[in-house]
Amino acid sequence: HDSEIAESGEQAIKMLSHDFDLVLLDVMMPGIDGFETAKRIRVNKEMNGIPIIMVTALGDKESRLKAVEAGANDFISKPVDITELNVRSQAQLKIKEAQETIKNHNQILEETVQRRTMELRHALTDLSKEQERTHDAHLDTIVRLSTAAEYKDEDTAIHIHRMSRYC
Repeated sequence: HDSEIAESGEQAIKMLSHDFDLVLLDVMMPGIDGFETAKRIRVNKEMNGIPIIMVTALGDKESRLKAVEAGANDFISKPVDITELNVRSQAQLKIKEAQETIKNHNQILEETVQRRTMELRHALTDLSKEQERTHDAHLDTIVRLSTAAEYKDEDTAIHIHRMSRYC
């Protein structure tokens, strides 16, 4: 597995791209601390889905809550146990993979809904045109029948014209 190392929070933010799968942040770093670095990562829409694990020597509850509020998904206390780091990293990567699968599925669903909506609009437009053509055909049939009746009986023809004006 490839990894990149940054010497400070500012450098980490400059190096970070949406291609990264996981960020390990130490709380105590030169320049901005891990809390602020996490907050800045979370503000960036392209990278706010990357899991962040905070590594800290601070063991108090307040520091852990501050890490979560800053956007950390998990935290590990120093000294770091490599087995714990692997287990927590794998868990975060599985969560990220599941979220990406859901995101991709939602995008496919959205595209399908848009395509089907357009197909439905076209079908409704076609239906409306066909209804108009059917209406015109009915009117044409009535006019032809009344014309035929005029040739047969003038009184009936006049009656049909009167009735059509009433309608």
